[in-house]
Amino acid sequence: MGKSDTRQQIIETALNLFSKNGRKNVNMDCVAEACGKCRRTVYNHFPNIDMLYLATIEYELDKMVGKLKNVLDEKLSADEMLRKFIHVHFDSIRCATERNKTLRTTFYESYEEIDRARRPIDVQEIRMLKNIIDKGRTQGIFALKESQWTAMLILYAIKGVELPFLQHNIGSWLEKNSQYVIDLVLKGLKKNEKDNPSL
Repeated sequence: MGKSDTRQQIIETALNLFSKNGRKNVNMDCVAEACGKCRRTVYNHFPNIDMLYLATIEYELDKMVGKLKNVLDEKLSADEMLRKFIHVHFDSIRCATERNKTLRTTFYESYEEIDRARRPIDVQEIRMLKNIIDKGRTQGIFALKESQWTAMLILYAIKGVELPFLQHNIGSWLEKNSQYVIDLVLKGLKKNEKDNPSL
């Protein structure tokens, strides 16, 4: 088994242990025993349990990135692509926290830890959003000058809604009215003359 395979096995084992037992009840010895590795092997890949836990968060979020990259490969107009991108982002967060209750708890109790783990993911998402916006400018759909800053602002807006989305009462409203939220991102607050010719 190669070094990357061993690392992957450790992460997947730890992810299962965190999900079943909760983060506080898992230590490096538990992980080593569960994946059939000696403690030294586990420590060679991760210096402590906190770094291993951050790696499990990155692992979950990497799945989301893969799904988002698939959206960019689809033959969609830029506005349709942005809508789907936002849908997939929220759906991936929901699925990850449903699979992993410890991750859900971390979202509520230590969001800054989630934020620290996802910084490399954020860079990728911003790049993908920028590509969508640039595509929309080329297609004559989006009238924007600063695609980089716009991509960053859209991502920060999406991330700002994640915690309310995971709360049952607000989350269910957002799921039912996701199109409203997406239209707000796409169209903003101001009325368009096409929507109301009398203006």
